[in-house]
Order: sequence, then C-alpha cells, then structure tokens
Amino acid sequence: MRLFTGCGVAVVTALLAACGGSDEDRWSGPPAPDADGVVSVETFDTYRETVDESWEQAPVLVAAEFVKLEERTAGKTSIVGSGGSGDDGPETVTIELTELLDDAVRAERWVLIIEPVSETFRLVSATRTLQCQPDRGHENFAPEPCS
Repeated sequence: MRLFTGCGVAVVTALLAACGGSDEDRWSGPPAPDADGVVSVETFDTYRETVDESWEQAPVLVAAEFVKLEERTAGKTSIVGSGGSGDDGPETVTIELTELLDDAVRAERWVLIIEPVSETFRLVSATRTLQCQPDRGHENFAPEPCS
C-alpha cells in the first residue's frame, strides 16, 4: 500500500502540470455521479486513448488526472493506492479531500479501480461519496448529496 499526503499531492500536481498539451487536449473533469455515486469513465477512457502523457504510466497519476486534483481546493488531500503491484492486476486508488471550503460538504472520497494496459494504466471504474458537515445530512461517506 502506498500513501501520499501533504507535499506528495504537490508532487502529483506538479507532474500533472508538466504533462503539457493544449487546453483543447485537456480532460475537463469527471461527469456527475449517478444516485449510487458511480461516475462514468467512458469519456475519460476515450480521452486517455487519444493522448500520450506521462500520467498514464502510474495508477495514482491516472486517478489524479481523472479527478482533476490540480484544480481542487481542499485543506487536506490523501491518496492511497492498494492492490496490484504495477503490471499484475488492478489497483484501487482512493482519493480523500477533507477540510473543504463548503458549508454542507465536509469531505469527498473517490474510489477508482485502475488496471494495467500494455505499458500504461486504464481507469475501469470510479465512485464518489460525500461526508456532510454536522446537521447538513449524513455524516458517514455516502453517495447522497448534503443539504
């Protein structure tokens, strides 16, 4: 298991910023989740197939690109990768954004399944859940919106 927090996120962000490409070639971000928190990854997979970027070579960077981590404003961000050891199977990457500047949402969690494809990695599935501020809805991570 690998854990990246604090300045590790800065490294991920710096690597993503260095990937290059024009604004037209950039991923615009994940679509809205369905009622169960499942987020479609089809458009991202299509996008991934049209680019040749360094982020495609590491599961954590694939996850950060999908979530648009460099555009997030959270007080704390953690990224945990577990599962496959690179080439031998899927890896689960969990991104948790806490201390959000939001009066309703306390934290946001993304669970992404990423598998090796040739010498790169492909996002297989993504789920987003939220943790609400006290008295603003559910206080455990769940797909329902906060009020």
